[in-house]
Amino acid sequence: MEQEKEQRSASGLAKDAIKVIKRTKLIVRLLSMKPLIITIIIGFLFLLFIAFLGMFMGGSSNGGGDLGQVQYSNLSETTLQWLDEVIAEAERQEVRELVPYVMAIIEVETKGTGTPDIMQSSESVGLGPNGFDNAEDSIRQGISYLKSGMLLGENLGFSDVWGVVQGYNFGTSYVSYLANNGEQHSTKVAQKYSKDVVAPSLGNVIGATYSYVNAVSQAYGQTFLYSNGGNYYYADLVRQYVSVGSAELPIGSDLFKDIMEVALKFEGDKYVWAGYKPETGFDCSGLMQWAFGKAGITLPRTAVEQHAATEEISIDEAQPGDLIFFKGTYGAPDHISHVGIYIDETRMYDANGSGVGYHYWTDSYWMSHFDSIHRVVH
Repeated sequence: MEQEKEQRSASGLAKDAIKVIKRTKLIVRLLSMKPLIITIIIGFLFLLFIAFLGMFMGGSSNGGGDLGQVQYSNLSETTLQWLDEVIAEAERQEVRELVPYVMAIIEVETKGTGTPDIMQSSESVGLGPNGFDNAEDSIRQGISYLKSGMLLGENLGFSDVWGVVQGYNFGTSYVSYLANNGEQHSTKVAQKYSKDVVAPSLGNVIGATYSYVNAVSQAYGQTFLYSNGGNYYYADLVRQYVSVGSAELPIGSDLFKDIMEVALKFEGDKYVWAGYKPETGFDCSGLMQWAFGKAGITLPRTAVEQHAATEEISIDEAQPGDLIFFKGTYGAPDHISHVGIYIDETRMYDANGSGVGYHYWTDSYWMSHFDSIHRVVH
């Protein structure tokens, strides 16, 4: 057996040697060609390399391989089942960047189940509710309608994506309204539009309301909608399932950057009950006290005390570096039990059971315990 192995090994080496000799001869012949021919060959090989590189990188000038800093999050499995169809249709309509918003809309409208009209888009083409009998048509029209709002905004010099998303519920005329009045979307503006424009156009001229109670409306302290006025919380509902930004800091004040420079040193650390310094680890309010203290701002020790020592502001006014408070995560339902640093429309930086780091305050758990956003006055 050993002799056979040695023979096979010798045979393999001989074959490899022959290959090397043939390749060497080929190179010699190529080098003996005229310079022009060599140049042509090299240029052809270079073009092949560039084409291969583009395929390898999944290149698409339309953003087909990259959703950038916007992603969908917290979606149900029943919504996620439609991801491939949504991506394919968005690419066909050349708006792949809308995929996270489309997925979030499906989650808000139907969670991807219960009706073929999963985007509830049939009314935008004059059909009644649940007017489509297959999901493909619903997705196609839903993306087309969302795209039409985006293109309308672009033509009017308006680029607020949340205004476009709210327009999916109100109608694209909302985008025109914002652009023509120099407004950006906010829940306050949407509420006014619902009461003054949408509701009267459908017969509600007296501002009649009906009860609308969920985590979002409770967070704003207004648990009602206007009859025939659409849902002025629509963009906020969708926002729960879209994460904007990465681990990079948004633009903020110098104070915010100083606070985060300290807080980020502990990213990934475990949550420690009653912890208030690096040697012991941090709980939520301990991290706030330490990070703000190193930036020159004195905060009291507990979340309850920090809540009392700061000034409440509306969600619309929130800026990076404000404090976001939650209640009832333990103790009584109204007990201020958790605090984090407000980062942006979806994220906070805090210490909780998942550890120290970025978390989505717009997910269903945190929204169900949301209390308020406060500003540190210094």
